[in-house]
Amino acid sequence: MSRMPRSTFCLISVLVASLAILPASLSAATLSAPTAKQVQKAMNLQSQNNLAEAAAILESLNSGSSYDRAFADRMLGAIYWQQGNTLKAINALMSAEKSGALNPEEMRSAQRMLADLLLIQTRYSEALTRYYPLVADTQTTDKEAGEIWFRIAQAQYQNKQAGKALDAVNRHLKLSPASVSALSLKLGAEVQLTQWKASTKTLERLIMLDPGNKTWWLQLVSSYQKLNDHAGMLNTLVLAERSGIALTTDEKMFLAQLYGKQGVPHKAARVLRAVNEQSADARRLAAEASYWQQAKEWDEAIDAWTRAAAFNPEYYWVAAQLALQHQQYQRALSLLEKVSDDTPADRLELARALAYDKLNQITKALQHAKRAHAAVPSKQTESWVQYLTEKQDAALRSPAK
Repeated sequence: MSRMPRSTFCLISVLVASLAILPASLSAATLSAPTAKQVQKAMNLQSQNNLAEAAAILESLNSGSSYDRAFADRMLGAIYWQQGNTLKAINALMSAEKSGALNPEEMRSAQRMLADLLLIQTRYSEALTRYYPLVADTQTTDKEAGEIWFRIAQAQYQNKQAGKALDAVNRHLKLSPASVSALSLKLGAEVQLTQWKASTKTLERLIMLDPGNKTWWLQLVSSYQKLNDHAGMLNTLVLAERSGIALTTDEKMFLAQLYGKQGVPHKAARVLRAVNEQSADARRLAAEASYWQQAKEWDEAIDAWTRAAAFNPEYYWVAAQLALQHQQYQRALSLLEKVSDDTPADRLELARALAYDKLNQITKALQHAKRAHAAVPSKQTESWVQYLTEKQDAALRSPAK
């Protein structure tokens, strides 16, 4: 059996109130005079909360009338419940029901109480056999029918009959105001039936009633995910944050990914920057840097790669290359000083040659080009040495201004 959803526990608290006092009007036309006298005593004791004495009086009745016994059993059911003895209450009510001696209204109230107690005892099938005739009874008011359909929905859900549970809770919602308990049960059935579109509507109603409950927001994200609706997921997380819901680091990472998928990398980067300001690691910083690059925010990207390099020195090379590409040559040289030793010497020296060339420091540029060629001779390194040599010669031949 699956674990009871939240709505079942809410139901139990309602039953405590509804079962505490069972209507027990006396009628001289039906109860024998001696029994009526004893029943009245029991009722007075019950009203004074002298439950043990009231029960003792009703248990000792020896009337030959089946109606007298059935009436007493019906009262005993309520008293046993008040005493906390659910099983004795069920047995007393079943005895009253089995007798067939109660009048229709009394039988209805006994069956309703019996069904509610059976539901609490997780005897769902037995409870359902009492509930369905009650909602079919023309004497049942809309208010009472709404309550009973909710009980039916609970029992069917626990019986793993999600379709029947959904039908019952929908009938309940037509007759009663929407509540968190009813909507959470409806949601549970829809999820079991994989009705993801319907579940999004139910979750939106739950959020309206209970906006501070993070569970509903995350389940709405999950439903949109099942529908492959990235915009729906993104909007839900954004609204959740705006509504005061605190997102975990992983949830913010997911939010950033959604921004990226929706083509707004600058928002993704801002989300991650806020996370990294609180608690940074190489993976998140690299993700932030990548989003800044996608957004063409070069200064921010270089800064993020540099911060990532504090955790993983390999990122100094990435930051340096980005700085070179965007004409931040002095910054590039500073970053290149921190590049790890695993970086191929020819690539590192050529990067320095480029930076010094752009800074018009030809002598230094040529030195690094020669080092690159010495480390790993290639047409590229040879070409750089030749280019910078010619450039240096031309500068020496030109008259100083």
